[in-house]
Amino acid sequence: MKISSLRNTDSLGRLREFLISEKFMLMLFAIACVITVFHLEIAGVFVFVFIISFLLVVCEDLLTTTLPFLLLSETLIKCYGSYHTFIKYIWLGAVPIAALIFHLVCYRRKLSLGKCFTPTLFVAVAVTLGGVGFLSLKEYFNLTAFYYVFGLGFGMLIIYVLLNTYLDTPRNYSLSEKLTDIMLYMGLFGVFMIAEFYITSIPAVIEARGILYMQWRNNVSTFLMLAMPFAALKSVKKPSYLFLTLIFFLSILLTGSRGGLLFGFIELMMAVSILISIDKRHRWIFVATGMGLALSVLVFFQDFYGFFGETFDRLVMGISGGEKEVRVRLFERAFENFYHNPIFGTGLAYMGNRDIHPSAEFALCWYHCEPLQIMGSLGLVGIIAFAVQIFSRLILFVRKRTIFNITILVSYLGIEMMSLVNPGVFCPLPYLFLVTMFMSVVEIANRTEHINTLSADISHSQRLEDEDEDDEDEDDED
Repeated sequence: MKISSLRNTDSLGRLREFLISEKFMLMLFAIACVITVFHLEIAGVFVFVFIISFLLVVCEDLLTTTLPFLLLSETLIKCYGSYHTFIKYIWLGAVPIAALIFHLVCYRRKLSLGKCFTPTLFVAVAVTLGGVGFLSLKEYFNLTAFYYVFGLGFGMLIIYVLLNTYLDTPRNYSLSEKLTDIMLYMGLFGVFMIAEFYITSIPAVIEARGILYMQWRNNVSTFLMLAMPFAALKSVKKPSYLFLTLIFFLSILLTGSRGGLLFGFIELMMAVSILISIDKRHRWIFVATGMGLALSVLVFFQDFYGFFGETFDRLVMGISGGEKEVRVRLFERAFENFYHNPIFGTGLAYMGNRDIHPSAEFALCWYHCEPLQIMGSLGLVGIIAFAVQIFSRLILFVRKRTIFNITILVSYLGIEMMSLVNPGVFCPLPYLFLVTMFMSVVEIANRTEHINTLSADISHSQRLEDEDEDDEDEDDED
């Protein structure tokens, strides 16, 4: 088949419509579930890499690759400390890279720098200069350092430009609605992973009478916090999505993540408060649901605390300083490193903090707090660059008030909160990549979708709700 023929054939058009449809998303979800149930993470890498590569070749729409990438990322969070296992398959990366090059050539478009280009460039420069005058050349130029410095810096700048360019393709669907569906399936898979973990550990749950430890609890909580606002704000159209929001939060509680407990609750309250304030039609449904849930917790408080109490106790202990845990010592070290290297910091490649926290192979020596990571690793240059970037992102979200932009804003604030106690957005893949995609999608949606005000967006969503109800009534009559 000639490259030009990839653009215009009826059969290919139908295939592309299927590959962005909810049916295909459900198939991808099922594949990820099978991988999790049978612990086939290595085989799953091959499967999803093949799917992503196929989509890059066949589809002009880059959005089709988002869900398989996110599901692949979720399946791998259980594989902590598996560097030596997966490094053997590094050659597999040549397949999606070749497919990406084909995509960029076959579906080439005029580059679009985007509104966030300059702030992202500032961050790229700051990350690259981090540790200048402090790190040795050997420390700076090693594989681990390159992945993070390039991935968080100029690599992410390139990704931003490519996303801003290649996501802006002709489409017959709403970009915001499709990304919402993708994020919901990502969240549902996180729920499945947690449910599968508990179902296969029922004897241990009965014995413990509480939550079980899972090493990947912070990662899966982060995925769920990214997804939760999409379920919450979709309640404007269908109030039943509020229950999915609560399922996401309950799943976060089941992980035992303290950050998920605290910041997930804050994010939930933000989303519900926004719902109540903007959606007059369903306001009392949301209020009644919230009051009923709160009453249930009060009535069954002893059982609730008996099951989830350990996480609350650990949270209180950490906040009160009752335990001199690793994170607190790393926080103190960040101030020390900034004091001695105030301009460019110690650099991301600096491994001098391993006396406090011996990080896993092919991982940075994290401070486990984004502001302190910026301060300690990148100094004043990094602080200024990241401040400009965050401010520009917030301006982008509020410039055009729509349900989707509010959703993205709450989701973004969620991962920023989790980044206060975890590496978070200092992980190039998948977290920073997803945040970068958020920026590009918001820019494109603001430019291409016809809804211009929040009130018009709410009216449009609820008009669709009425049409769906009318269709269901006609089906019942038939």
